[in-house]
Amino acid sequence: MKNLKRTFQLKKKGFNFFSLILTRLQSILSFHFWNYPLYGVSLFFVLWVSYSMGGVVLGEGQIAPRDIYARKTIEIIDVEATEERKNTLLAELVPVYRIDENFTQELKKEYTTFFQELETIRSTIPKSSISFETKEEFFQKWKITPGVFEWFVEAPPEKFERIKEVFVSNMEKNLSQPMREGEIEQKILDSYSTYERMNLGVDEIRVLNLLTSRFLKPNAIVDLFETEKQREQVIKNVEPVKRYIKKGQILVKKGTVVTRTDLESLRTLGLISEQYESYLLFALGILIVFTVAFEYSFIKKFASEIIQRNSFLFIRILTVIGVIALNALSLRFSWYLILLAAVPFILYTLMGRNLALCESLILFPLLMWGERADFMRSLYIFMNLFLPLFLLDKTIKRRDLVKTGFWIALVNILMVIIFGLQERNTHLEFLVNSIYGFGGAIISSVAALGGISLFETTFHVATDFRLLELVNPTHPLLKRLMMEAPGTYSHSLMMANLAEAAADAIGANPLLARAGAYYHDIGKIKRPYFFIENQINENIHNRLSPHLSTLVIQNHLKDGLEIARKYHLPTEIQNIIQSHHGNTVLRYFYDKAMKQKKDEVTDIEFRYPGPRPKTKEEVLIFLADSVEAAIRSTNNLNSSRLESIVRGIIQNYLKDGQLDDTPLTMRDIHKITDAFVMILSGMLHARVPYPENIANGDEKAPHNE
Repeated sequence: MKNLKRTFQLKKKGFNFFSLILTRLQSILSFHFWNYPLYGVSLFFVLWVSYSMGGVVLGEGQIAPRDIYARKTIEIIDVEATEERKNTLLAELVPVYRIDENFTQELKKEYTTFFQELETIRSTIPKSSISFETKEEFFQKWKITPGVFEWFVEAPPEKFERIKEVFVSNMEKNLSQPMREGEIEQKILDSYSTYERMNLGVDEIRVLNLLTSRFLKPNAIVDLFETEKQREQVIKNVEPVKRYIKKGQILVKKGTVVTRTDLESLRTLGLISEQYESYLLFALGILIVFTVAFEYSFIKKFASEIIQRNSFLFIRILTVIGVIALNALSLRFSWYLILLAAVPFILYTLMGRNLALCESLILFPLLMWGERADFMRSLYIFMNLFLPLFLLDKTIKRRDLVKTGFWIALVNILMVIIFGLQERNTHLEFLVNSIYGFGGAIISSVAALGGISLFETTFHVATDFRLLELVNPTHPLLKRLMMEAPGTYSHSLMMANLAEAAADAIGANPLLARAGAYYHDIGKIKRPYFFIENQINENIHNRLSPHLSTLVIQNHLKDGLEIARKYHLPTEIQNIIQSHHGNTVLRYFYDKAMKQKKDEVTDIEFRYPGPRPKTKEEVLIFLADSVEAAIRSTNNLNSSRLESIVRGIIQNYLKDGQLDDTPLTMRDIHKITDAFVMILSGMLHARVPYPENIANGDEKAPHNE
């Protein structure tokens, strides 16, 4: 028995382990994970291609395929001439020398030893008895002539000391400063002149000259540190050689060989696109990795609802990549003709300000880096990427995009004028550039309208455009609801007022709340007379069992979802249809079944299938539906009773856990309650009898004021 239990526990642990692995694999293989690498790779590819399209691809030594003109007047640095000037100055630079102390000390020791040995010979050996071997050894060691040796041996002491003193003094003087190889000859000649100016005999001068030629040697070595400092200072102080290129000047003629100087001019003016080297591709890859990481962090913190929608993630990739590709083509005509405003236009309309801001923040540095944009061009890119975020309202209509595009066009023209004045453009250039700037903004807004229409239709996105169409009373589905289920239609209209007011109070989307209220019960079109608000005489449920009635009522969710898909309603509306009852209990039929007690009854059989509401708009429809139904079925209402009913309904749902999956705070719940009470108080205001009714004795005739 113990072995069986242990085997069971091991199997359970193994099952849990593999379940965890499977869950991790599913998360890794999901589009939520792979969309970020896909986005990064797509960005890398399209930016690489667009950067390479910026101009003519040329290399040094190639033949220019066409005449290339300067688009603006600019001052550039002539790299080759500057390099030549620097090399010339460095070649003229004299190295810094210093005294080689070790060699100098050895030299002093050498001539000091020379005199010491002479003194020894003079003091210990009689002049007449100096052997030939001693003389030969001395000559070989000190490399002096026999005549000099004999002079030193035979010279009187006073002469010997005077010669020694003069020689040592001259050597000390010369060795106190660095002497280079080429300076020794001049130093020896200077020493000769010094000796001749002294009161010395001819024989003494001759001996001093011979000793100086023998012992005076160069003692200077190059000071590498100081020399390098001097080189750096020279390089630092080199004035760049500048060239001025005038607008319209031919930089490279067709058919000529492109030189290094030509390439530098073309690079400075942004007229050349070189093939990307590996290090540039690597740099772009690193930039893309940081970009995608920033985007993930931003979305997770400020637009977390985007992560839950694969369609939104895919739309953002298509939008950014598509607009960058179109922009790369338009820039071949003029860099004033940019279409980047289409990105915030589309993303703001489809997914909100936060995601549009995120993508604009991403694209701005990427485009600046890739285009090597100067200040003017960077400002132009910045205005087109960020102006839509400030000019668009919270609720966007189609005409708002065109109007915003027009304002951006005017800003582009203003920048064209400012930049043109700085570059001293001609009147024709002002006109042409203004047309490009104006056209870029208008084309961006038109392209955005087309993209938004495509995406909202293909992916069923609840844009403001689509929602405005849905809340129009002439919509075919609303007309069906009004004709086939008029009670439900009336109920939906009242709910819409409640939901919209509450959405405004808590910062939700009021247009989506109103549209959701209009369509939340469209499933009742299929069997309208099974619902109390559409019944005229008999309640059909009196003839049905509670279980069958529950099944019919629950089916209006499934029927509504089918109708919504048939009419291509946005996903947000479909979610509202599914969740507007959560998994609450159909209390009327549950109580009825409890009273009959034919079988064992549990509330699970009488609960809606769910899911529970998750977004703010879903929970507003969920609460407004219950509140409106409760108020409609209550008599003798006053303001205090009205507020008590609303608060009681919301508190019951809180206790039942129906609001656990929503992002609402307690402050939001209080705001929702206040908004509901305010709207309901206006709907259920006091009634004043008309005079004709009083005259007929009917003082309680119901008339709305």
